[in-house]
Amino acid sequence: LASDMAAEGGVSAEELAADCPYINEYCEQRHRGLVRCSWLKLKGRILLSSRTFQAGEIIFREPPLHIVAEQPGNPAFDRLKELCAKYNKVFEYEPLWYWTALNSLKPTQLPPGETRLKPITADQQRKLLLLFHSDVTQPSKASIELVKEMSLESHATALELEHLVQVWILNCFEHSESPLGYSAYFMSSFMSHSCLPNAVWHYEGDNFVLRARSAIQDGDEITVSYLSEDSLLESTGSRRKHLRDSKHFECTCVRCGSGRDLSRGFKCPACTGVMYHNHLEDRPGLAVLAPCEACGRLLAASDFVGLCVQEKWFQSKLDDCEQKMEKAGSDRSEIIQALEEALGKAEGVLSQHFLLDKAWTLLSDLYSRSALRQRDAESVVRKRIAFEEVAYPGLSGSRAWTLEGYADMILRHKGVVLEPEVKVPSEAVAKALAATVPRIYQDSLHILRLLFGNRHDYFSAVHRKAIELDAELKRFGCAA
Repeated sequence: LASDMAAEGGVSAEELAADCPYINEYCEQRHRGLVRCSWLKLKGRILLSSRTFQAGEIIFREPPLHIVAEQPGNPAFDRLKELCAKYNKVFEYEPLWYWTALNSLKPTQLPPGETRLKPITADQQRKLLLLFHSDVTQPSKASIELVKEMSLESHATALELEHLVQVWILNCFEHSESPLGYSAYFMSSFMSHSCLPNAVWHYEGDNFVLRARSAIQDGDEITVSYLSEDSLLESTGSRRKHLRDSKHFECTCVRCGSGRDLSRGFKCPACTGVMYHNHLEDRPGLAVLAPCEACGRLLAASDFVGLCVQEKWFQSKLDDCEQKMEKAGSDRSEIIQALEEALGKAEGVLSQHFLLDKAWTLLSDLYSRSALRQRDAESVVRKRIAFEEVAYPGLSGSRAWTLEGYADMILRHKGVVLEPEVKVPSEAVAKALAATVPRIYQDSLHILRLLFGNRHDYFSAVHRKAIELDAELKRFGCAA
């Protein structure tokens, strides 16, 4: 549909209203017209490719539109923190959200001589206000109070400030940790979310770098994930809940629209196959499973109710174990026993399920701390790798990091030193490693190179270990 619209030529009334011509002028000047903005009734503004890109290719680099950080010692910021702490029912957000808005006003919106707040240009603010935000018709009590508190009444309205608050909440990226700072980028806001995106972004210094995650054709819509790499491995229902809670929309991407949720599988009662949840066929009060992948058996919706009860029970057990792990002084052996018992029951019902992956993640961490459970640790990581390969049908950062972690784990279990450089203790160990670990690192590097490039820390950290391991294996005459 996006390609058809672009092919029609001209500019629609909706595109004019959405400022698409202004955005596309920027695309021509800044990004040589490699991308263009269009408008869809169901989505609003979207970003289209103007050429073909292969996986791993950089689509564009974008400098920050604006950066705002906390400013302890600034009288206005300190007063804002006081107001947020004292009137927390009025100021619903953290101080930095309001601070970003206050520092996104134009010079004409600030009183003469105001030095506590830093204005931005009119064009910067125009771009900020073009970023996605929900319709705001009334200012919040917090914005009303801030306009008074900062003596802005004659220059800026509370509604104008509220618009800016919402823009930052829905479009910012974390820029720094100390002091905590947020950044906003112009082009990033025009990319829709997908749980199977064809692009991925990362930082290069302060720049926002967009890469093709899969092949992109001229006219294709460019999509990214608003979720973390780990969250992309979760079930459709879980991903949709994350997006409803954080971005306030229901995802209808191609992956969420599939009738087979590859992260929420159940064991077929007739064979060893998997029956995936089919949310497209769910009815009020009843969930439905797709036919068994192995034998084709169908399970009645009413029979699925009992499986869902066990699934919910397993989720609660995992939550309990996670909470105990976070407490200092918790008995690890007690947590391991609870996890193993819960997992034993769950594996009789679930298969290719994100909750199993979560349990394996917890157990691998606990097992790896014990010299007596090293084989168990490696076993559950292999299960994780197998789950991830099926769950996400594309390049997955989580899969790359799990592979890296698995290779690191094998090396440590064999007595290999990883820091400050890889050192293999003996020829016997080198022989044991040569056939497996280098290949695992290479599988991880292949993914990381395409997603983030070979200059990114994600890639270079793994590449350093792979190169040093190769040198050690050659030293013992055991090159992979």
